[in-house]
Amino acid sequence: MTLDDAATGRLLWQVTTRWRAAVDRAVAPLGLTHAQYTLLGSLYGLSRSGTRPSQRELADFAGLEPIYVSKLIRALEGAGMVVRSEHPSDPRALQLTLTDKGTAVIREAVTVVHALQDELTAPIGGTAGPRNRELIHTLRALLNPSDGSDLMTESPTLTGQDISEAHGAVRKLHEHILHSTGSSSNQHITLRVVAIRGPWSTRTALRDHLCDQPQLGLDEPAANQLLDDLEDQELITRTTPVALTARGEDLHTRLATAVQGTAARLYQDLTPAELAVAHRVLAKVTERADHLSQEQK
Repeated sequence: MTLDDAATGRLLWQVTTRWRAAVDRAVAPLGLTHAQYTLLGSLYGLSRSGTRPSQRELADFAGLEPIYVSKLIRALEGAGMVVRSEHPSDPRALQLTLTDKGTAVIREAVTVVHALQDELTAPIGGTAGPRNRELIHTLRALLNPSDGSDLMTESPTLTGQDISEAHGAVRKLHEHILHSTGSSSNQHITLRVVAIRGPWSTRTALRDHLCDQPQLGLDEPAANQLLDDLEDQELITRTTPVALTARGEDLHTRLATAVQGTAARLYQDLTPAELAVAHRVLAKVTERADHLSQEQK
């Protein structure tokens, strides 16, 4: 056997070792190890889908040995991040629940680790690049060699965590684009609303429309302040009907060009069929979330 014959296993081991060490360093300030992060992230993902797993169920989901999971859970429980309680349907099992502290820690850790993964995968085009997706496909095939030729056919289940992470990543990218112009995301959206749906007959009508947009998260005082800021910057008119000024039109055009160019790169490797499925799923999730919100009132 030559060195090249053993290269696959050796390189996989080296990459895994280095990545684990990098994650260990990244999450250490949060009081976590790489293994604890993996387990806490798995529990967070299951919790977001409404599941309160047993230790065995969490071990199966995370792909870890139950005895190892038990040791990790005890440490996380001692740190106040996880609570173990009697399982309602199995007296022999323990049910796991994230505490508020655990939820806060894993959310911060996910942000840190995702940034680290972007850095580590930069040589192959980053986590969103086609080469990284090909690598994931290959590694899944190695983990699940059904007959030595077929690739894994089972797809991961979409969870609230996936949606939240995608939203956070896109919003972060959006804000990075806007930062160079001194604009905020809410200001950009408002300029777009005025440009596309305006002119607005009254400022009150525009304000009420902004308050009805869930992505903005504005109440009346905040919406009024947003419009005041745009007026002070001479981006929208102070008189009715409310419209973009020449300066506002110029900024809106520049922002639209930058955002559209980035969006094209963001979605360039996704097929129309994939985008159509994503649209239907997200539209249905939004509809159901709105319905559940109304039930809580």
